[in-house]
Amino acid sequence: MNFYKTIIISLLFTSFSNADIRSEFPSYSYVLTEFDVPEHFIDDPEFKSFVHQNKRAYRKRFIEAVRRGGLIIPTIKEMMYQQDISPVFLYISMVESAFNPEAKSRTGAGGLWQFTVNTGSKEFNLHIGETLDERYDPIRATDSAIRYLYKMNNNLEAWYLTTMAYNCGNGCVNKSLRKAGSKDLATLISSRNNYIKAETRKYIKKVLLMAMIGENYLFKQDDNLGEIMDKINKDHIVPVQVRAGESLVQLSHILRMDSYFLKKINAHLKNGRVPNRNGYKVNIPASKVRMFYERYTQNIRPNKFKYMTYMQR
Repeated sequence: MNFYKTIIISLLFTSFSNADIRSEFPSYSYVLTEFDVPEHFIDDPEFKSFVHQNKRAYRKRFIEAVRRGGLIIPTIKEMMYQQDISPVFLYISMVESAFNPEAKSRTGAGGLWQFTVNTGSKEFNLHIGETLDERYDPIRATDSAIRYLYKMNNNLEAWYLTTMAYNCGNGCVNKSLRKAGSKDLATLISSRNNYIKAETRKYIKKVLLMAMIGENYLFKQDDNLGEIMDKINKDHIVPVQVRAGESLVQLSHILRMDSYFLKKINAHLKNGRVPNRNGYKVNIPASKVRMFYERYTQNIRPNKFKYMTYMQR
């Protein structure tokens, strides 16, 4: 009799636990679908444990990252819309750099998407030098990251595998698939199996949890945390062409903005100046574009200047 009581209590507890995480994060269905993960993964014991242990700390990290990424987030989103990739992949950048365009890891990876020197220069022809490092350019780096994700997904054919490969590489994920003999995410990242390194097991769970936190406001009326991504700053980044060797400090005076913020979105210009060659572009807030054309180009023929916009939908 006691045995059956134990079974009943266990089943009731499991049902409550499942309902708890599903009701707290109704965004799970959308997020898992976007990452090509079957919905039943939400019931994986290790993932549920990770969510319960980390949700409070990750909510704090989420708020800090969004406050830092006011100009960055709408720019990344629109670039993803334009290149037909789900905007939930911006949470990879959130996990990688917390939307800090100046972020640099102990291993030397840098920028919003934490490209290494080899990946940035060899894969995507980003210029990396003492005075110019385009891994730190929000526009160039995001464009490269999108192409990189597509390239890996063409090989792995599942976005959750691609996300894991962003952390440890295609070869690492393919090796784990051969060892596991399965593409099942719960099997691949189970700590009991050790099919893939612990860092990557944690990485995919971090990305999924951040996405569930960020997208939850779309599905839960009393959770408006993710809504701050849309409300905190409607501005975005626009690249505009300037004179060779132009100073960011001088440009900030012309645009009547704090040079600190202009340098933040142009962290790739290491000495605060544009390269000494024609045709190079500087990132400015979209709200300053009209002022730029009124004040900066007043003595220069307009047809010399071009700019791209990434308007928020």
